Amino acid sequence: MAKRFLTNVFSVLAATFCLTAAAKDRVVIVPAHPDDLIATIGFCLLARDVFEVHVVDFTHGERGLGEAGLRDGSTKATRMKEEESVCQAIGAKLHWLDEIDGEAYACRETCERLAEMLKELNPRAVFGHWPVDIHGDHMMAGAALLKAVFLANLEPEFYFFEEEYQSKAFVPDHYLDIGNVIERKFEIVRQYKCQYRNGGIERRHRAADMYHGMHTAMLASGQAEAFKSLFPPLQGQRNIFQELPPTSRGKPRFQGARPKKVGD
Repeated sequence: MAKRFLTNVFSVLAATFCLTAAAKDRVVIVPAHPDDLIATIGFCLLARDVFEVHVVDFTHGERGLGEAGLRDGSTKATRMKEEESVCQAIGAKLHWLDEIDGEAYACRETCERLAEMLKELNPRAVFGHWPVDIHGDHMMAGAALLKAVFLANLEPEFYFFEEEYQSKAFVPDHYLDIGNVIERKFEIVRQYKCQYRNGGIERRHRAADMYHGMHTAMLASGQAEAFKSLFPPLQGQRNIFQELPPTSRGKPRFQGARPKKVGD
């Protein structure tokens, strides 16, 4: 009798654990090219135990090593393998759309396909490219995500990320302290071997994280990823950044930017 009781208790506990694990809110990130994910890798490392993270690459980055690699498919294969390795390292699930690097469009078919993915995943939050950008693929990936959210009739938290010097007029309203994971972030960045090219990609992104870290004194470190919300949260309303674990120094992991007043 006691054995049956214990068996039933363990079964209930196991079922409860499975339901809890399955109930994680989902986050969807849509980079135009595999290495564009770098702008959110710190977030992914901090979010992996709290949220279920999905990456949907708009293109395969198949033009990233020149036209010859595009024609024979070798660059696509290389970059897919690198992205799979990076997503495994950050605990994200990887999906692909089929736009072509350098020829990407927010066409009806792609927007509808992305909308179907979003309806299936029902994300708590989505991250996409800031649409004012000198790279056409970045603009199209951002536009497609905006359209897909509309087509899917969803209302997730919507955040834009910056793509280094290519994004223009980007003014963040969310700063995320990534000091605890900064070195792990750039260990992962080095897995983009075909794009690493003497470390230029790492130097640029380190500079961007330092630049954003300088803009808020509330964070525990001088390293931050920056984001801009499409729908700024109402005062007192929690957001996904506030649900990430605190820094090792016990200071806030997240800080919203102070709204500017006229004359500032």
